Amino acid sequence: MSHFPLNAFPSLIRDIIHDVHECTQAPVPLIASSVISAMSLSCQGLINVRVNQMAPFPVSLFLLVIANSGERKTTVDKIVMKPFYQHDTNSLREFEQKKTNYSLEMQVWKEKEKAILSQIRKKTTQRQSTEETLKELKALQVEKPVQPKYHRYIYNNVTPEALQMGMFNNYPHIGLIADEGANILDRQIMKDLSFINSMWDGVSFHVDRKTTPSFTIEDGRITLSVMVQKKPFDLYLKRQGHKARGSGFFARCLAVNIDENLTTQGERFIRYQHSVNMHLNYLHCRINELLAESNLNEKISEKICLSLESSAQYEWEQIYNSIESRLKPEEEYASMKDFASKLANNIARLAAVFSYFIEGNCEIKKEYIDSASIICEWYMQQAIHLFGHEEGYYEALLLSWLHREYYQSGRMRGSIRFNDIRRYGPSALRKGKLLEKVISNLEKESAVYINYSLRGAKFVNEGEKFNNNIFTKHPAYSFYPLATTATVATNRRV
Repeated sequence: MSHFPLNAFPSLIRDIIHDVHECTQAPVPLIASSVISAMSLSCQGLINVRVNQMAPFPVSLFLLVIANSGERKTTVDKIVMKPFYQHDTNSLREFEQKKTNYSLEMQVWKEKEKAILSQIRKKTTQRQSTEETLKELKALQVEKPVQPKYHRYIYNNVTPEALQMGMFNNYPHIGLIADEGANILDRQIMKDLSFINSMWDGVSFHVDRKTTPSFTIEDGRITLSVMVQKKPFDLYLKRQGHKARGSGFFARCLAVNIDENLTTQGERFIRYQHSVNMHLNYLHCRINELLAESNLNEKISEKICLSLESSAQYEWEQIYNSIESRLKPEEEYASMKDFASKLANNIARLAAVFSYFIEGNCEIKKEYIDSASIICEWYMQQAIHLFGHEEGYYEALLLSWLHREYYQSGRMRGSIRFNDIRRYGPSALRKGKLLEKVISNLEKESAVYINYSLRGAKFVNEGEKFNNNIFTKHPAYSFYPLATTATVATNRRV
């Protein structure tokens, strides 16, 4: 799980990630998540993607990076997102100038309006015709100065009200980007998850206001990229985790935890670095091209719809079916159905972003589906590690399996090799570190205990609370019924 599939990225994107890594020596998964966010933000206002006969849907992606201090989150963010920050700085400067001009123009316009209204009042009092003056007033309304827009891409420390108003009044395709994600997680914006989720889904969102006019955000898009330290993230889980999981927010995210297996701290030595980062320069140039394209497309307000080549479509359908088959109770995604339900969609989105960022307007090739599938599967494994052990599903499932195995062994006190659980136990626990985590949780509840043979073999034994603990009350505990006869091969037992 810790091995990041860098080779699965299209070669151009892989080279960009390598350039940023050479500059920063930051963890590759952290850099990759930032690069994916940048591509998503630059493409989301231009394209949708269609698979099968489904309605087109957005390509916006949500990235969540959990990384402690010292992982160079800010450095990576500034390097990768540089074109957006430059755009927003220039846009703000232009907006301030236009706002000053607008203020002056409005003063002049209001004086003209007052003069015409004064004439209308005077003529009305004198019972004269106001028809010609009314025409002047109507013509003046056409000339009313238009309030300038602040075309801004990146938001972070913002309230839901300010963000929604900005998307409605200014530009509807934005990024919630934070290299210190506590600024987002601690704000009200992350308590209004229905809005965030609606933007991922690409549906209209109506905002009701009491004191100001209500409005509807049409065709809004949000790319979310949150890098947050582990402690603030854990605090957020305690406060809002159940809601975030229940609403489907976490399931929409491609999440990664930069743990001891992924960190580069302790390996970042001073070394000679070449100054020519041609691939990073390409990233910035391509983003600027897409930003210019977005400015033109804003006037047209119609997105390109990317479809899949026939071979890519077939591959995506096979991936979808494979995901579905892994939702069975003893399979890998059994407790992650919410995440798995969004996995195929995220694969299509990432493939579309790769395709348009690299090749522009053309059908999505199979190679991009293959790349996106491998990458999203890695993020799915990260999600299982982060969220899969919640609610005690796997603990109850393993207890159910152990109960059957212990009972059918014919022993008063069950005992089974750890490696036999790895080989024959529930499918979801046969790889990665999830099994160790689950057994650790069972040990804490005295449901099992561990000992070792003289030769060092690890055994999992029935604990004093094996039949009565918090996990035996979980529905998954009934998954493995006892057989009527002892048909299990007992030659695996001691």
